[in-house]
Amino acid sequence: MGVADGMAINCSDLQAVGGTRLIAIRKWIDTDVVVFDDTNHDITSILEVAAPAEWGVYESRIESSSLTVSATNEGKFFTTYDCTVSWFIPGFTAAQFKDLHSFEGGDCLMVMVIDNNDNTSGTTTPTANQASNKVIGVSNTLENQDSAVRTQQYCTLRSIEGGTGAAFSDEIGVTVTVGCMMYETPRNYAGTIALGATGLTLETTA
Repeated sequence: MGVADGMAINCSDLQAVGGTRLIAIRKWIDTDVVVFDDTNHDITSILEVAAPAEWGVYESRIESSSLTVSATNEGKFFTTYDCTVSWFIPGFTAAQFKDLHSFEGGDCLMVMVIDNNDNTSGTTTPTANQASNKVIGVSNTLENQDSAVRTQQYCTLRSIEGGTGAAFSDEIGVTVTVGCMMYETPRNYAGTIALGATGLTLETTA
């Protein structure tokens, strides 16, 4: 699609709702195999060699999670896209903090966000025209398998903010934010997405 092709808006676009239904995160490993479809701006598969890639699913309070993309024209025909995912975890327990500790250390992450316009549950197979999910930290522009550009292309932890509050009515919990700087807009995952039995794990296949 080029600038001269224009862009249509249909009824389903006007009826789309905000928020996210699911946030899944995994650490990049050296044996990851990612297949891109540049024609449709998709990712067709994310695998660990030939096996399904495993992700952790992070639950949050309803209407507290979001994906934000901010584009900046850097000149010389280059645009950067600052992508962030934030979600609120209610509670302030030792177990939660133990799990959040796994984000520390500058790990290279990829993040998938499925929004509230996905009309399926359990196992879902998104298609190229079903804009129900976006993946950040995975880019085919300045291809990010090269460790030399990981800090610019991969997602990392940006902040964990929150606390106990002071008043009885204050909300207890933390807001977690992960993000990355990419050189293209987030892509849809067009392969198969299968949720585990507990709902806290997810696998991606072709």
